[in-house]
Amino acid sequence: MIRKILPKSLVSQICLIMLIGLSLVLSLSLQIYSDEREQVLNYVSSDSTLDRLSSLIFILNKTPFDLHEDIISASQGLGFYLSLDRKPIVTENNGSLLAKKLHDLIAPTQIKDIRIVSVKSERLDTGMADMGKMHSMVSSTLMHEKMKNSYNLQLTGSILLANQHWLNFNSAIDEKIVQLPLKAVILVFVFTLLILISMTWTVKRALRPIAELAVAANKVGSERDFKALPVIGPSEVIPTIVAFNQMQSNLSKFINDRTKMLSAISHDLRTPLTSLRLRLEFIEQCEDQARMLDTVEQMEAMLKATLEFSKSNWQREKKQETEIVSLLTTICDDYRDRGVNIKLKSNNKLVFRLWPSTFRRVIENLVNNSIAHGKDVQGNLSISIEAFLSSGILTVYVRDTGRGIDESQFEEVIKPFVRLDKARVIQDSSVGLGLAITHSIIQEHGGKLTFSNQQTGGLEVKISLSEK
Repeated sequence: MIRKILPKSLVSQICLIMLIGLSLVLSLSLQIYSDEREQVLNYVSSDSTLDRLSSLIFILNKTPFDLHEDIISASQGLGFYLSLDRKPIVTENNGSLLAKKLHDLIAPTQIKDIRIVSVKSERLDTGMADMGKMHSMVSSTLMHEKMKNSYNLQLTGSILLANQHWLNFNSAIDEKIVQLPLKAVILVFVFTLLILISMTWTVKRALRPIAELAVAANKVGSERDFKALPVIGPSEVIPTIVAFNQMQSNLSKFINDRTKMLSAISHDLRTPLTSLRLRLEFIEQCEDQARMLDTVEQMEAMLKATLEFSKSNWQREKKQETEIVSLLTTICDDYRDRGVNIKLKSNNKLVFRLWPSTFRRVIENLVNNSIAHGKDVQGNLSISIEAFLSSGILTVYVRDTGRGIDESQFEEVIKPFVRLDKARVIQDSSVGLGLAITHSIIQEHGGKLTFSNQQTGGLEVKISLSEK
């Protein structure tokens, strides 16, 4: 289940994990910051309320009772509401720390009955039903209704004055002040975004040598480009680059040694064959002499084909952008001059990057194979070539009307020196290397060569080349 959810890209996976981690850490940090901020604001609000109450009590004790209502009205403000009543709104004296603190502030007034309760994070706009939860402590909600909905109730209390009236009060802090500032949220968002951008750049930069390694490996397989990669990158990647460069060096040396060895063997065998041919020429002409000369010619043909196979000329050619239709048209015109008519079906223009001379050799080999073995039962020869380019893949079909090849032999005919009784063999490579060379060239292009028999009769050879 987790594999289906996670993105396939390593960079995306790392960014997703870091994003989740950052979100959790920053959310926890913001929550702690918000709680601490709210607690500090509550302390400040409580201390400010007690200071205002102590100052008000001192003033009330020194002024006539007739002026008390005016003084109380003038002392009120947003978030701080007062009333002078016969009954307290707080019915129980719970001996809270805030009451003791206020008692210490107004000790000279000899006021003893001080009742203060602290109500944290209770929204005043929750209605009378929610206020009922405080009914045991608060008996009146008259002053609560005066407060605006955007305030949180912090302190509620009743103080018995010397004139036996109760000074009831409610103190609240603006809810907007308690809330996390928008600036802090924006800064956190920007900070998170910068971290993700920096992390993505760092990870991509660290993985760049791996991408270059993949490109180089593809070139080794399709273009035989053994250029060494620069040994740069993270310390974890450098050993891989060094090992890859060493592998390229060993592979290039192995291919060169194999080519030189096969060329030397093919070349050195020509000398005794030439000597043998000369000796046979001095023998009296007879049936045995003719057969031995034919055998020598076959051996020479095998050596020639082996030498061509070992030279691997296509490996030294550089890939280039090639107009496929023009190349196929030229091939068809050349065969038409020899009396072989080939039908070409293709788009007006197909441009593909490949080895042009080598690819031409592939098409000619397949056409020669069709000429030699592509006649139908009546002896008629019909060859067609079809090419098209789709989604970066070049596909070329070479078809004829011959006997075809048994499906069980498709894998055999591309092996070197394999000759089947009813298999197709390229005319100028009758030793069994023609299709092997063709298959090897297509593999060098990074493509695929497949065979199939047509329903109407004849063989269909399909070439598929990818730009990657």
